[in-house]
Amino acid sequence: MQSHAPAELRRLLLLLMALLSATGGSPAQPQPLDESCAPAACGNLTITYPFWLRGRHAPSCGLPAFEVTCSDDPTGATPPSLSDSYLRLIDIRYGDRTVVAFHASLVSGGSCRAMRFNVSTSLALSPLAVSAANWELFFRANCTGAPPPPAEALRLDCPGAGAWSVYAGRRYQPGDGVLAPAAPPAEPAGCNYTVVPVLPGSELKTLDDYAGIVGRGFMLEWAVPGDCAACNATGGRCRYEAGANAFGCLCPGGRVQPATCGELLSPTLLLPLRTIHFVLTIPRAHNRLAKSAIN
Repeated sequence: MQSHAPAELRRLLLLLMALLSATGGSPAQPQPLDESCAPAACGNLTITYPFWLRGRHAPSCGLPAFEVTCSDDPTGATPPSLSDSYLRLIDIRYGDRTVVAFHASLVSGGSCRAMRFNVSTSLALSPLAVSAANWELFFRANCTGAPPPPAEALRLDCPGAGAWSVYAGRRYQPGDGVLAPAAPPAEPAGCNYTVVPVLPGSELKTLDDYAGIVGRGFMLEWAVPGDCAACNATGGRCRYEAGANAFGCLCPGGRVQPATCGELLSPTLLLPLRTIHFVLTIPRAHNRLAKSAIN
């Protein structure tokens, strides 16, 4: 039986020439992406996914817990706040997914405020966690059976709370979202104690150093769903889908994919591929029918 391959190839070449002629011989121009979530400035910070800027971005531009509000302080001395909390953002490091922030109540309330305050309560439902790279300010009092505080510890007298010892430590041990102290020379058995995370290198030489140390902030790490860098690398833009409580990759044409735009085929390529498949299938079907008729 004579092969139909040459005829198939001729039909295929004619079809491709017609398609290229209809499209001008080149693929369609890429459709512009939605830029409503483009990075925005807030003081000296750049706000982009997973953060979003109130008054500039839509809520889909980032996670609810990462809403940033710029201060209306005309001097610019007040850092922006995070998610209507007392956390004030000093720096955002997108590369290693960390922020540096301080808690306004700890700075304004003085060192005695730290003993009646737990930083972890403001992070209980947040995707942010205190980094183990921090150092700590360790407060302790009313210890029974524990070794004395280190020699560099300072005495802190607070109304209604008695005498406390406070000193800087070089280890911080976060535990399951709760601020757990790095142990001093021995576990503070029988002690009342609290821990405030501070940046590495902090030194507490006098009680007057407290506000400056706490005002420098501490590091927090974030873990959010989705790989924004991978989405961007495939031509997409990172979004938060509130209905699904999930990451979304907004691709050219407006379609949202769960991870990247890599699984999408351009419509200008999809049509020729489907047509070629159809053209190649017709002769094969004809051959099968002819063989059936002979048999």
